[in-house]
Amino acid sequence: MDRLKDLLGDRPLKGIFGALGLPEKIGGAVLDALCSRGARLWNVEEEADKLRRTKDRIRAVLEDAEQRRFVDHDSVKLWLRELRATAFDVDALLDRLATITAASRLAAAEQPRKRKRPWPSVELGPRQRWKLDEKIAEINGRLDEISKERKRYRLQAGDGRRTAAQPMQRPRFLEAAAHRDERPIGRDKEKEQIVGALVSDTAGMDLPVVTIWGTAGIGKTALARLVHDDPEVEKFFTDRIWVWLPDRCDVRMATKMIIEAVTSKKCDLLSLDILQQRLRDYLRKKRFLMVIDDLWAEGFQFWEFLRPSLTAGEKGSKVLITTQHERVSRMTSTIPDVPLKGLGDEECWQILEVYAFSGCSSRDWRDLEFIGRRIAANCQGSPLAAKSLGVLLSDTHGDREQWESILSEMQILEADKNTYNILPSLQISYQHLPYLLKQCFAFCSILPLGVEFEKDELVRLWIADGLVKSSGRKRVEMEAGRCFDELLWRSFFETSDTFPRRKFRVPSLMLELAQLVSKHESLTLSPDNSHDADHPEWIRYATILCPKDDHPLAFDKIYHYGNSRLLKLVPTMKLPSNQVPAALFTKLTCLRALDLSYTELDLLPDSIGCCVHLRYLNLRNTLIKTLPETVCNLFNLQTLDLRDCFWLMDLPEGMSRLVNMRHLCLHLDWDRVSAFRSMPNGIDKLQSLQTLSRFVTVSKDGGKCNISELKNLKIRGELCILNLEAATDSGAREANLSGKEYLHKLMLKWSDNTCKDEQQLDIENSETVLEALCAHTSLKHLRIDNYPGRKLPSWVESLSSLDSLEIFSCHRLTQFSVEMLRSLRNLKIRQCADLAVLPRGLCNLESLDSLEIHGASNLRISAVDILPRNTSQLTVSGCDALEEWCQREGAERVQQIRDARIIFDNR
Repeated sequence: MDRLKDLLGDRPLKGIFGALGLPEKIGGAVLDALCSRGARLWNVEEEADKLRRTKDRIRAVLEDAEQRRFVDHDSVKLWLRELRATAFDVDALLDRLATITAASRLAAAEQPRKRKRPWPSVELGPRQRWKLDEKIAEINGRLDEISKERKRYRLQAGDGRRTAAQPMQRPRFLEAAAHRDERPIGRDKEKEQIVGALVSDTAGMDLPVVTIWGTAGIGKTALARLVHDDPEVEKFFTDRIWVWLPDRCDVRMATKMIIEAVTSKKCDLLSLDILQQRLRDYLRKKRFLMVIDDLWAEGFQFWEFLRPSLTAGEKGSKVLITTQHERVSRMTSTIPDVPLKGLGDEECWQILEVYAFSGCSSRDWRDLEFIGRRIAANCQGSPLAAKSLGVLLSDTHGDREQWESILSEMQILEADKNTYNILPSLQISYQHLPYLLKQCFAFCSILPLGVEFEKDELVRLWIADGLVKSSGRKRVEMEAGRCFDELLWRSFFETSDTFPRRKFRVPSLMLELAQLVSKHESLTLSPDNSHDADHPEWIRYATILCPKDDHPLAFDKIYHYGNSRLLKLVPTMKLPSNQVPAALFTKLTCLRALDLSYTELDLLPDSIGCCVHLRYLNLRNTLIKTLPETVCNLFNLQTLDLRDCFWLMDLPEGMSRLVNMRHLCLHLDWDRVSAFRSMPNGIDKLQSLQTLSRFVTVSKDGGKCNISELKNLKIRGELCILNLEAATDSGAREANLSGKEYLHKLMLKWSDNTCKDEQQLDIENSETVLEALCAHTSLKHLRIDNYPGRKLPSWVESLSSLDSLEIFSCHRLTQFSVEMLRSLRNLKIRQCADLAVLPRGLCNLESLDSLEIHGASNLRISAVDILPRNTSQLTVSGCDALEEWCQREGAERVQQIRDARIIFDNR
């Protein structure tokens, strides 16, 4: 007001107030408020900086509170939840402002070349400033209230004992150690009983079934694994199959998963009748043992529909089932079941001892044995609890005081009536985790019971949520991967033997613990449970379990949770595409991760562009054909998962604007035909890109992304380059595959009709292009498909780390050498009609384990000894000369192959 008086004088101001009919005092107050608001709008960045400093202090308070293990006052707990909710809101506000700032900076650099603004939804105009100022004022008001409450409920220095700092840096062999061979302790009697039943004569039974049943964490899977690997069992059965069926699994899904376990190949069949017939065909003429781990389906109808397909095996085939439910055991068993009870205190002590004193001498732990045995006695017979506590105790380095403290905490929790039946030992293991690992584990409450996941999926979700950030020069994926390995080592995760990639799951007891510690922030809606949360504003993670029938999903209930950072759909069957409304993304604008995978979604609404915080978008195995151009407004997007989207034709033209993209997952089964046509221009601008599973080559004048744009991309893992007939040797050389040392799996493919063209020029061009596509020597897996050239490039023999080489449909290829590939374990040759001789150096390749040759009709055998001595599997078809050699001159040599499974296919 005073500044306006100095500028305008008293009379003009009085005139303005008079014209508005306002007294001078009221008018002055209004002007002061407007001036104050205007100053805040102009300096919104400065106000945000203050909040950023406040956010760091809030995190310190929350981390401190997490280390105080016994904060029992309900008012203090409520205060902490309010503080955490405010911290989430501060994070969202600062993330929006950071997005606007970064996008504006890049847009300014692009402006001279383009008229249209690249990210129209993230401009910092007057409207955005007004909204940000309102939100800052609201948050500041809440922080003031929280500060007042702190004076009444602040955490005092003596509130609860603190956890000792736990190490986060473990040896590099951490993950391998988590999978080490472990023989269950105290289960010899049960193992002997089960093995005896499996190898016994069960004449008159069409499908003998043995079940192991017991509570979660009691060791059912470990016992089943011990039986599965027993030498007597291995000798009795021709095939041993391990399959895990998730909760809420129908007969069609179960049959499909069993087929994949039997064949080690992905199954895309949909009809139940066809699936059942195919399974019977696969099991016929096999005496198999099938282990079905952790069967949940209690309905009699499920087993009655699944069982007939399993009766096709040879006499002596059997099924071993593990389950938590006695009803399932009674329903499936034809041989007396094995009820698994808890271990005795002595057995629990033996397990705990293995982990707690790993690497220590007996003198280091003799004084701790008494305390350790008392801790083991509190494990309630659970080997999972004993192992988890053993790992925790190993971190104390034999500190007696810490051992006594852990025992005391267990006794307190044993007496606590509010432990929700979670084993106290597991709660102790959680409470002693470092703050970061606590956050990462609590996040896993989004996973429904029994759902399997890949390590990379969970790691990328943690990163998207901001739980793990990069430190120094290490990639953030590496930091998050270490967190995963640490939780795996501590038994918060377990491995699952699933084809084709190893997957993991959260043990049911651990999942119950994750849901307990995150119950105020995580919500799961299912057809059986759709109640509203008491505090919708606190919910940050929402999971929807889709109904099995055609009832519509209750998306309107999700609209109440506008602060959600993650939304995940979990369909038990395919989800109709019309159940993803456009309004979803205008309501949930705070989303950082969205998972719509394995649904029948074929259209993503344009409103997806409203989710400016979105970092993770999973559309895997959907029917999506194209993506809306508004996807390119998602400035923060790090992961776009389009794996197994067989109908996808194109990516949006503006993909080059997604400058924070790290993982563009386009993987398809290499033998599947896809509709994908080309890559958009500007892929080379995605300098953070690490995953690019598929790349379609076009000619330089084709108006699309050319192969040379791969030059500076630091791609890791897998890359499939298609349509190489459109590439030039200069473009191929610019792609710089030799500089991509972390690329481990490479497929180079020409179009199917390329080999039909007899022009000499095309043959020579393909040879120069392939020579220019020189891979790094660290490559593990190479496949060359439809290559029209007559010889392989010279660089193939320099691949010293190559584990697998596949040469498919190279009809003009006459010969090649594997002499220098000393690490090669698998060699496949298919449909190479002009191949005249076996690869040079093959017989001396001692590393080779598997050899497959199909469709080499002109192959001639000129040597007596052609097979490497360590080959354990040989498959031959469509190759008369080689088949004849195996049956005559080489018959004795073939019989010497260790563990050989030789298949002669004369079709």
